[in-house]
Amino acid sequence: MIEALRITVLADDCVASPHLLAEHGLSILIEAEGRRILFDTGQGKVLRGNANALGVPLSGLDAVVLSHGHYDHTGGLAVLLREHTPAALFLHPAALQPKYAKSDAPPPRSIGIPELSRQALSAVDARIVWTRCATRIVPGIWCTGEIPRLPANEPAGTGFFLDADCREPDPLRDDQAIFIETKLGLVLITGCAHAGIVNTLDHVSALTGRNDIHTLVGGLHLGRASEKQLEASADAIGKRNIRNLAPCHCTGMNAHAHLRAKFQPLVCDVGAGSTFVLE
Repeated sequence: MIEALRITVLADDCVASPHLLAEHGLSILIEAEGRRILFDTGQGKVLRGNANALGVPLSGLDAVVLSHGHYDHTGGLAVLLREHTPAALFLHPAALQPKYAKSDAPPPRSIGIPELSRQALSAVDARIVWTRCATRIVPGIWCTGEIPRLPANEPAGTGFFLDADCREPDPLRDDQAIFIETKLGLVLITGCAHAGIVNTLDHVSALTGRNDIHTLVGGLHLGRASEKQLEASADAIGKRNIRNLAPCHCTGMNAHAHLRAKFQPLVCDVGAGSTFVLE
């Protein structure tokens, strides 16, 4: 059980402080009981600069956890691993698959792990922990591993593919989140929630035997969600007795507005530099 927890957003699509930089990406530092875990690394263009500006060292990391294998969550690995060696890196094997997205005009875009980050991962291969299922990172902090997709909660087609011809849809089995057992309740941190936030919440409940979530921080990937999907997501969140809701990154403006309208006192604006302290 974690007694004191500090969450710092190092990279996001927005900034919470004028002396930081934004990019389309996400990186979150988790500090608990003397342990330091970096969840995702953004594209890598702002990670080091924002960390320095915030006075947050990237050295001495107990773990790096990758939510999935897209460039906006893994691009900073090359910079990070060139300068620091975390004790362990946690990722699903499917994170290493080629990944593509259709563009408005050909050719499709490659959106997987950038080559320099792949090389950096290869150099620390012995430190990688493969997370096909729920895996403990440090005491009290877990990654979900692969999240079951219940048909009733399956998110709409993503437009992501495993091949450059965009014929084989990417099910994004590598998508995973972090959950933390604190004295105030569960804390859930999502990268993009490509598995669907409803499926993610249900999986965490199944793993922990608890339905309450004290704090939810991260991307919810609801930018293209229908009103029905937004309502289903909001209903699932509402059933968890959430006290702090901090959607960011890929959540989408319409979804953010929808959640704020439903949970107004609980919704926080988030950007690089935002911090959340539970103690």
